[in-house]
Amino acid sequence: MHRFTGPMVTNAQSIKLDPRVQVVMNMDGWGPPYGKRATWARYIYPYPVEYTGFKLFYHNDTKAGHALMTPKDVLALTPKPIYIQYQ
Repeated sequence: MHRFTGPMVTNAQSIKLDPRVQVVMNMDGWGPPYGKRATWARYIYPYPVEYTGFKLFYHNDTKAGHALMTPKDVLALTPKPIYIQYQ
């Protein structure tokens, strides 16, 4: 599931896990590293569901002159994402 705003996934805390399905809550959205960390803290950290993912955009994350987050930066997040998507 892609999530970059609160209303995108309603009642995340109520999602029931099923052993036949692995749920990855993937933080989507572009911007500078500080904005992406803030979004993570608001929408993923409190409601990780089962697994977490993080999306990086080569163009949109850097178009304002910000550096693209490194793998080390992303893996420093809590909870640590198991899935990292680049676009």
